[in-house]
Amino acid sequence: MWLFWALIGHIGNALIVISDKASIEKRVFNPKALAFISGATNVFTFVLVPWFLLPASPAVIFASILSGFTFVASVFFYFLALDQDEASRVVPAIGSLVPVFTFVLSFLILGERLKGELFLGFLLLVLGGILVEFRSVFSFFSRSTFSVFSYEAAAALFSASSAVSLKYAFLGTDDFSAFLWSRFGFVAAALPFLFFRSVRQEFTFSGLKLRVTGDNWWFLGSRILGGIMPLVLTAAIALGSVTLVTSVQGAQYGFLFILALIFSYRWPQIFGEEFNKKIIVQKSIALVFIVLGLALFL
Repeated sequence: MWLFWALIGHIGNALIVISDKASIEKRVFNPKALAFISGATNVFTFVLVPWFLLPASPAVIFASILSGFTFVASVFFYFLALDQDEASRVVPAIGSLVPVFTFVLSFLILGERLKGELFLGFLLLVLGGILVEFRSVFSFFSRSTFSVFSYEAAAALFSASSAVSLKYAFLGTDDFSAFLWSRFGFVAAALPFLFFRSVRQEFTFSGLKLRVTGDNWWFLGSRILGGIMPLVLTAAIALGSVTLVTSVQGAQYGFLFILALIFSYRWPQIFGEEFNKKIIVQKSIALVFIVLGLALFL
């Protein structure tokens, strides 16, 4: 059951990535504003607190809040990377690093151990993600590539920290209470972005009026998906191994690859994805690793 919800969540995230890339290229919002939205919109879940939030130990409450805080930090670095590179490279790069960080953190904090086919499937998914993103050893050391990679690594580390912290909270209280406690972390992480004038300017009355146009309805749709997909992945983490759930991000690479091909052809000025025979062969081989890895989880 955990695999079903993990696949739904990660494929949904591929749709969000495409919309986010278009939004940034059109300069609808800046990365700080997007991170603020990702965190601040969770304030609406507070209406559920009086009925569903149960007391928990200080360690569980801290882990839950830390999960929300680090998730918003991950979103911020993700948007910084997406602003500088192709969506079909940024997402696999982060996705290939998240399982590695999750594997280490869950080993140290949760005591999770992967054995046999599960461990082999995990390795294949990580290798597939690395191959999708890999360009060349020499290009990695260029200033621009290393700068993007630093954003990707930060996003991956914070994302893994969020997932492991949430799983720790699930083990100490009921799932929905842990989820609600984590929302406090989301909102707390969003508030500091209001100190930036560029963020406040995005939410003036005139600014909002200009932005609610036909070209941006798909952005609004992606924000709705952006609120739903974390819930889906939260259910997957509650039901299964946090390391395996994060490794299934490889499933969204294939979907993202196809979407990037389609949208780059239709709107090259927005997506600007680079595709040639070598790149297509490289990414196709990576998808074989990903499919094999997923098959070992069945």
